[in-house]
Amino acid sequence: MSRFATFSGSTDPSRQEFTTGLPVTRICLDNFRRNWLFLASLARDLPPMGVIKSDAYGHGIEPLAHVLLDAGCRTLAVGSTQEGVLLRHLLSGKSEGITILPLLGVLSPEDAAASIEHKLFPLVATADQAAFVNAAWSGPEPLPIVVKVETGMARLGFRGNDLRECIASLYAFTNLRPAMLLSHLATADIPAKDDAVASQVVQFLDAYEAMRKFWPDIALSLANSAALLAQDLHLSALPPHVARPGFSLYGGNPFVGTDRESLGSALLPVMEAAAPIMGVQNLAKGQSVGYGHTFTAEKDMRIAIVGAGYSDGFSRSLSGKGHVCIRGERCPILGRVCMQMHIVAVDHVPDAASGDVAYLLGGEGSGAISMNDLAATWGTIPHEFFTLFGKNRRVYR
Repeated sequence: MSRFATFSGSTDPSRQEFTTGLPVTRICLDNFRRNWLFLASLARDLPPMGVIKSDAYGHGIEPLAHVLLDAGCRTLAVGSTQEGVLLRHLLSGKSEGITILPLLGVLSPEDAAASIEHKLFPLVATADQAAFVNAAWSGPEPLPIVVKVETGMARLGFRGNDLRECIASLYAFTNLRPAMLLSHLATADIPAKDDAVASQVVQFLDAYEAMRKFWPDIALSLANSAALLAQDLHLSALPPHVARPGFSLYGGNPFVGTDRESLGSALLPVMEAAAPIMGVQNLAKGQSVGYGHTFTAEKDMRIAIVGAGYSDGFSRSLSGKGHVCIRGERCPILGRVCMQMHIVAVDHVPDAASGDVAYLLGGEGSGAISMNDLAATWGTIPHEFFTLFGKNRRVYR
């Protein structure tokens, strides 16, 4: 039985979901909750954050935040300061005592002011950013902040060789109190690059030892989804810290295709994407389909027109090589994916009819399209099409 059976049940989405003729993205809140509880059970030190940046990876920040809070999560990581402000507003009366951490950090004086006004946990990655927050805060006690250090991603954060200057700058800002030290792992999902993870852990520990001489109670946050799943391999040298699972919350196994795949085998898919069949018709031998006539029938066949295209997040790169799932069977895409539709072969699905459901992601039976199947065909990672499909109308179940 398909692992999606826990999501879809025994029936396709109601046809009422397709009254507009447009694709629908279905979100299983129960699977999301189960994933959170599983990941939280792995966190031996401190309860992990729930990473719901970029509109919860396209799944919808408000409903998923409520699921996390109801399941016991008390720290939510978002992307920008603006997303943190939005989340604080959406949570309304339920946000008391909830920490919201914008991972992109305080990028301007306006971000600093908004962080303080809406009680966000400001993250700084440069002395200038710390200065923005220091100037904006006028409370009676130093304001707790997150300090990001760069350990191997070559993105944002104080560099290790600049750590003395970092500490001197932060110590000079008497309005601030570094309360958490944070960094991000680059290769924790690649077993062949464990040495790179070990190097980042060493650099992170060096930064921690330097910081705690001045702020002895500073907390730590390093582990992503992969590191949390494989913590015995990566994190034994670290003091207690707060993990930040993201991809795995949405059912993604960062170790798929490796000898550690079993570590994420309990994770359940949270998203399905489906579109209506807009018509079924016969195609004669020698007849071509779609723009450019890139597919020509070698025999008489039946085709279905599916109401989803690249404007709905279904990539044109899937032209001639992707599949959808119809009535439990995989149906190959013929010709080019258009802006709002594409064509598939349905010879082997004799009952396929207008109004049926074509799964772009998910489905049932042996024909179900898993996130890893779609990512491999598309040449991307699930994170990308999660955020794309999430722009369509979402239905929560």
